[in-house]
Amino acid sequence: MSALPPEVLTWIYEQNPDIEDIDPDLDLFDTRLVNSLSLIEFVVVIERASGQVIDRRQLRTEDFQTLRTIQEKFFGGSTKAATAAASATVTEAG
Repeated sequence: MSALPPEVLTWIYEQNPDIEDIDPDLDLFDTRLVNSLSLIEFVVVIERASGQVIDRRQLRTEDFQTLRTIQEKFFGGSTKAATAAASATVTEAG
């Protein structure tokens, strides 16, 4: 099981400095932690962290909706790993 790479969570926290903790099932778009303007930059962060190229023509916002979906889609890990990664990043940042 792999965890979300720190650079993915770091990017979210840098974009949203007033956020202290992100639940793995929190909708990143509804809460405006990620928006349509920042999505492409976020995709690049995920590409670099995962070593995958994400086809922009087949981009689906559902794939980036939550930390859980990002973990499962791009890093092949479980939700427990996503939760642990989110908690570890908060602890390091705080």
